[in-house]
Amino acid sequence: MKKEIEQTLVVRKVKAGSVYKLLFCGLLTGFFPLGLLFGVMGFFGADTVKWNNEPIHGVAALFTSPAISLLVALAFTAFLGTVACFGLWLLSRFRTLIIRVVLAQQAVQADSPDEGGSVA
Repeated sequence: MKKEIEQTLVVRKVKAGSVYKLLFCGLLTGFFPLGLLFGVMGFFGADTVKWNNEPIHGVAALFTSPAISLLVALAFTAFLGTVACFGLWLLSRFRTLIIRVVLAQQAVQADSPDEGGSVA
């Protein structure tokens, strides 16, 4: 059984790149399957995929819908990431931020020779 090591970090600032990366990965992971579902529905004739207010059907819907979901994830990341960065910047002026993380298994093994990690 793998043991998860949880660690608490107290940080003063969070880099903007980290905020944008987390938001983009999370939004794309949520929107892409939804885009695929809409693309499959559009392939079978449903009016779920539209471009310039024109429905797209068939094979074109299978390719267009994931591309649209990528564009939506990028747009949401740009807007929400900017708002989040501004909010975190304001927060950093008044207090620190406490983040709880679960360390990757490789990092834990490299630091601990008792758990099977090798020491170079």
